[in-house]
Amino acid sequence: MDKRSGPSGRLWLDVLHRLLDANGGKMNGKFLLAVVVVALLVVAGFVAFRLILVDMILSLRDSH
Repeated sequence: MDKRSGPSGRLWLDVLHRLLDANGGKMNGKFLLAVVVVALLVVAGFVAFRLILVDMILSLRDSH
């Protein structure tokens, strides 16, 4: 078993299969583009949050 076959990997595969079944097994370009854009926004938000958090921690550390 690799890491992708864990619980979260199975969840994403289940979601993908349900979306494909709801659309008749077809995935159009607009839907795929929307999924990619949302994923990129989530990743960018997480990275920005981490950078802000690290900056806050370092500024607190420097104030002492």
